[in-house]
Amino acid sequence: MSTTRMMILGVVRMAQPVHGYDVRRELLSWHADKWANVQPGSVYHALKKLAEEGALREVGSEQVGGRPARTRYEMTAKGDEQFRDLLSAALWEQREVEDPFLAGFSLMTELPREEVAAALRHRARQLRADNEGAAAAIASGWAVPENKPTHVRWMLELGIARNEGEIAWCERVAERIEAGEPYVSAELQARWKHGFGHAEHAPD
Repeated sequence: MSTTRMMILGVVRMAQPVHGYDVRRELLSWHADKWANVQPGSVYHALKKLAEEGALREVGSEQVGGRPARTRYEMTAKGDEQFRDLLSAALWEQREVEDPFLAGFSLMTELPREEVAAALRHRARQLRADNEGAAAAIASGWAVPENKPTHVRWMLELGIARNEGEIAWCERVAERIEAGEPYVSAELQARWKHGFGHAEHAPD
């Protein structure tokens, strides 16, 4: 929720006074639902909540034809302070990102080796396809300063760099799995047979 809050406050700050519809449309154009987990359906609710908390203020509404009225919002001093705190935290703090892949990978020992290796190679192919799409966007001129802020290109380049590292890791680990590298040492297996080593710490 803190990321959604930061993104919404940021867009309002950039374009205020601005309608909620335009905030939602702008975030969708950024594909923020994919890389920041800002769900389109949460935007209007978040705007109302921020207004109730005093971070935003409503500055009138407009109605066109039979469409619902569109409320315009602008930042308050409280909202500006909150936005700066959230932005500083996002830029300066290193956080773990929840990834279902890691949860699945932690239980890879429960699947056949060939399935795990195939899944890793499939992941590498997907990431490579993502990189090709990002590279094509850069090469096409989509991310040039005349069309997009410079940092949009830098974000694409960051995604490519991260994916390249993971592609290499996926392929390297798949090779080790296919080569039959043991998952668990004999010593660790013996401890697992006694309840994951809990017996070692049992009271006398």
